[in-house]
Amino acid sequence: MNNLWIFSPKKGKERDLITLYIFHSLDREPKSGYDLLKEMSDKTGGAWVPSKGTVYPLLKSLEKEGLIRVAEVGKRSKNIFGLTESGEKTLKIIRSQRLESRERLCLFKNLLMEIFGAEMFSLQGLLMEIQFAAEEIPAEKRLMAMAILEESLEKLKAIGPAD
Repeated sequence: MNNLWIFSPKKGKERDLITLYIFHSLDREPKSGYDLLKEMSDKTGGAWVPSKGTVYPLLKSLEKEGLIRVAEVGKRSKNIFGLTESGEKTLKIIRSQRLESRERLCLFKNLLMEIFGAEMFSLQGLLMEIQFAAEEIPAEKRLMAMAILEESLEKLKAIGPAD
């Protein structure tokens, strides 16, 4: 999964999904490599967890690049990492390129649909498109959008699971 190059700061090195998540997570609070792995496992319900052999070298590389730093050494000599000013700036740039990242995600979605079949991804793809469209709705129209989504949710619940 760490070859999923989706996020690319302008005039900078492309970043993969794991790196983006590390930036995002460390932006909230400093964490150890173990904490990051556990958090990714929790967020995906254990379905996807990068290996220690992926995350720890990545943390070392990001530290060498000056994007993260050891904020403190915790119990049992655990390194607790935090973002540097340069790391915060990189995360801000990546977040500002949301549209480009979205387009790349859609390309990967299309490849996965080709490989595994559209049935598997059609509902998830539609939900992703709804989310992307909702993010673009101006503030003055968000109440109307909420009403549409709430109505759709009620209709979906009415269909219910198969008995």
